[in-house]
Amino acid sequence: KCTCSPGWTGHNCQQDIDECTGKPCQHGRCLNKDGGFTCTYSPGWTGKNCEQDVDECVRNPCQHGTCVNKDGGYTCTCSPGWTGQNCQQGIHVDECIETPCQHGRCVNEDGGYKCTCSPGWTGQNCQQDIDECTEKPCQHGTCVNKDGGYTCTCSPGWTGQNCQHEIDECTENPCQHGRCENKDGGYKCTCSPGWTGHNCQQEIDECTENPCQHGRCLNKDGGYKCTCSPGWTGHNCQQEIDECTENPCQHGRCENQDGGYKCTCSPGWTGQNCQQDIDECTEKPCQHGRCVNKDGGYKCTCSPGWTGQNCQHDINECVREPCQHGDCVNKDGGYTCTCSPGWTGRNCQQHIDECATKLCQHGTCVNKNGGYKCTCSPGWTGQNCQQDMDDCTRKPCQHGTCENKDGGYKCTCSPGWTGQNCQQDIDECATNVCQHGRCENKDGGYKCTCSLGWTGQNCHQDIDECVRNPCQIGTCENKDGGYKCACSPGWTGRNCQQVDGCARNPCQHGICVNKDGGYKCTCSPGWTGQNCQQDIDECAGNPCQHGTCKNQEGGYKCTCSPGWTGKNCQQDIDECVGKPCKHGRCVNQDGGYRCRCERGWRGQNCDQDINECATNPCQHGTCKNQDGGYKCTCSPGWTGKDCRKDIDECAGNPCLHGRCENQDGGYTCTCSAGWTGKDCQQGSTSRGQLYKSLGCFRYKSDPAILILERTDPRLDDNYRHRTDAIEKCFQVALSRGFNVFALTFGGSCSGLASGPTVYTKNGPPRHGCAADGTGGIFAHEVYQILGKTL
Repeated sequence: KCTCSPGWTGHNCQQDIDECTGKPCQHGRCLNKDGGFTCTYSPGWTGKNCEQDVDECVRNPCQHGTCVNKDGGYTCTCSPGWTGQNCQQGIHVDECIETPCQHGRCVNEDGGYKCTCSPGWTGQNCQQDIDECTEKPCQHGTCVNKDGGYTCTCSPGWTGQNCQHEIDECTENPCQHGRCENKDGGYKCTCSPGWTGHNCQQEIDECTENPCQHGRCLNKDGGYKCTCSPGWTGHNCQQEIDECTENPCQHGRCENQDGGYKCTCSPGWTGQNCQQDIDECTEKPCQHGRCVNKDGGYKCTCSPGWTGQNCQHDINECVREPCQHGDCVNKDGGYTCTCSPGWTGRNCQQHIDECATKLCQHGTCVNKNGGYKCTCSPGWTGQNCQQDMDDCTRKPCQHGTCENKDGGYKCTCSPGWTGQNCQQDIDECATNVCQHGRCENKDGGYKCTCSLGWTGQNCHQDIDECVRNPCQIGTCENKDGGYKCACSPGWTGRNCQQVDGCARNPCQHGICVNKDGGYKCTCSPGWTGQNCQQDIDECAGNPCQHGTCKNQEGGYKCTCSPGWTGKNCQQDIDECVGKPCKHGRCVNQDGGYRCRCERGWRGQNCDQDINECATNPCQHGTCKNQDGGYKCTCSPGWTGKDCRKDIDECAGNPCLHGRCENQDGGYTCTCSAGWTGKDCQQGSTSRGQLYKSLGCFRYKSDPAILILERTDPRLDDNYRHRTDAIEKCFQVALSRGFNVFALTFGGSCSGLASGPTVYTKNGPPRHGCAADGTGGIFAHEVYQILGKTL
């Protein structure tokens, strides 16, 4: 009788007990195992039998709320403004729809909004104007605060947004013939030599002083030039000319004389300036050579064997012993060599080569002084390598017989050996002589070690294993190198020695594996039990994450909730792929989506246009609603997206003869004395009947313009601080008979007898003229004297 271990039963304790039939797992799925069982927990439960609730609140799953633990799960009580299973999703309220930011851009945030203010504004809703003037931004001027900004009224001589740039009058090059030096509020000209005047425009006539002592003076712009009489030089023709200083005598000595000079030539030279070479070669001075004329002399190139200044001396070549292996004999213009035996050549320097006649029959010839030597090839000997050697005397054939031959020998090898000297063993294994075994090479032979099932010298003969009856319950079939057993029914194994438990196909939904004393079933997915007969309820483990589970034989099927897909409903559907948000950005969420609308749109799919004009955004203009926005048509004098910014009309200097004051939506002109009209363009006093303004034009220096400064007592003071500058300039111009006069740089006076074209041709100025009519920086205020014909 068998006493079975826990979990087993049957006559031979071969049957596993299925503990799962008693449903031990309270909140989970039971999985039977050999000799026991295990519980797979349902979510929210733990313990050996899934009997213990898991407290999910320990890990704080509720991001913005309070967690309440429940059997098998938990719930979140969300804080205000939050929602979602774990209170992770903010409830979206777009406060920016009401446009709370008066002067800025609204950014919606979870639970509120934030204003990014436009420059010049501050406050929670950008409703408070920043007074930039408190920081004193205008470096050289007066600051005027404005809604959302400020403007600077610059002091004279300064410009730029913050009056930080000094005006450099020198950029217009007022100094015609001199160097300009910029100064605060003006400039100064340092004139080039020969020029004078306020702008260095007046040329000085130096010839009035008669600077040329011995010549004629010619006045030029900025200087003068002297044309000297003959025999005189120097800037002012004050120096007598010494012709010898120029070294006129090329190859001789110069002597200065009144009105000229005289040359004394060096030997070999002639001519007035000793510039002509004398040709000495015409006299043929070289006796045994060629004459070459040179500057101031000649040179002889001697023929071989001759030397001396005129090539008149014979050279004795034998003094230097030119004959290497012989005797030297001197001759006029040369020499001859008598060579010793065995030598040849002009200087007896060449040895006679005996090897040229090929004396060495079987070898190499080496030439030597007075003879030769033969180096014989292998197998030959003798003075001329003519005698054969018997190579077999030294027994070169290690495993064979030697036969002598002319210049060598030949080996006939014994069996199993090869090579020139029969020194190399033949490897018979290289030809695979052992058909079914391993080959071992040996000196003069080989040995085969056969594989199982084979025999013979070369392992070529099959062994019949069936002779010894290896198959216990079956039939034996002999095969090359082995055998095969065909087992009787119910038996298995290599030799049919084992009972086959799988013969009756016990595994209903699985694969049977035979084992000693039985079998084992490997179940298909979805089945369990000893014979794979029991269906597994997969739905007990809640595999469908976002859907309903239906159990089926050998599996299960999930029906997904809206917004989810996948085998286990675990994959969120991205609704944003279909672009549902018409005027906004789509944000995918678990099981749905959310639209973040662009400015000017609202609605679940951002398809409803917001009427921005309902909040009257255009402060000084008319609002027109548009898709996703609006457009303001501003009233005169206003600009900006919302018509909030006042236009500074004074920036264009509209008041021709007066001071401009900017106002909300316009400007007013305070006219100078003698002027009237909206833009102070009309003369109103008795002086206005004597001259009138032709306008403001760009200043450029011109020789036709006559500078009147300091040419009259009325114009001697500092023109920038001159009282009644226009009236005084008019009086001086009138006294000169001019038709036109102009004021520049805040009061500098000039005039023209001709028409105003010289002033007006350069067009409008860069910086404009002053409101009091006294011109500006590089700008003329031009006036016509009435009653004069232009």
